[in-house]
Amino acid sequence: MAVGAVADALGGAGGGSFASDDDPELVRDAIPFGLKLYETLLESTPEHRGLLVAAARGFASYAYLLQDDASRLEASDRESARVLRQRASRLYLRGRDYALRGLEVAHPGFRAALATDLAAALARTDRDDVALLYWVAAGQAGALSAAKGDAELIADLPRAGACMQRVLDLDESYEAGAAHEFFVSYEASRPGGSVARAREHFARADALAHGERASLYLSLAESVSVQEQNLAEFQSLLDETLAVDLERAPQSRMVNVLAQRRAQWLRAHVADLFLDAEPTGGTP
Repeated sequence: MAVGAVADALGGAGGGSFASDDDPELVRDAIPFGLKLYETLLESTPEHRGLLVAAARGFASYAYLLQDDASRLEASDRESARVLRQRASRLYLRGRDYALRGLEVAHPGFRAALATDLAAALARTDRDDVALLYWVAAGQAGALSAAKGDAELIADLPRAGACMQRVLDLDESYEAGAAHEFFVSYEASRPGGSVARAREHFARADALAHGERASLYLSLAESVSVQEQNLAEFQSLLDETLAVDLERAPQSRMVNVLAQRRAQWLRAHVADLFLDAEPTGGTP
């Protein structure tokens, strides 16, 4: 009963104090303890869906922090950056697997069905499964973003897209339009994707987020503006990223801090991304 009570508290936290913090390094150093606590509790309560969601979110969040570190390390130490990205990719998949486990709890045989009849497997899910579906897709896509060129991860990407589409079908407002934000990058980067659809998802996500998701502007800037070599739009989107008020959505403070830090880094490296950009002379 005690383990169950703690699991309920952690599983319902939705990121808790980590998500509302404004110090990425502090959070990065603290998260591993929390992740191991989740795993310890899951040994006693292996089917606790809330705790499985928390573990999936936690591992994906930690992986993103490592990936962000790798991006900023690339210029000075490429080998260390490569090692960090490999680790981040593995952690994304670890989080994805916890989300899949949560779906298996609710729908026995779900994981096997996902590999054999994707549409039928997803049709079994309902609104209670939205968070788990989201972290399955985010973990899978995150793993590929950290390990570009991995053939197995590339082959599995359409499955991630289908899971995220199911999120949209069930609750497009989840996490202030996070699923639409996912599709901004997904449509712009996948084979057969559409920049026009990416922009449609951006517009819908922007309407749902009410200006509280700095990462949304960054997604369009990096995935679409760079691809189209639209420097003016890119710079405008960086401005919008940096203009988001961190106090307006305290529950998303960490995500917004990271997006703004990324925007500052991109501004210093704009000449590496656009042929007609002048070197800024900035630093990482």
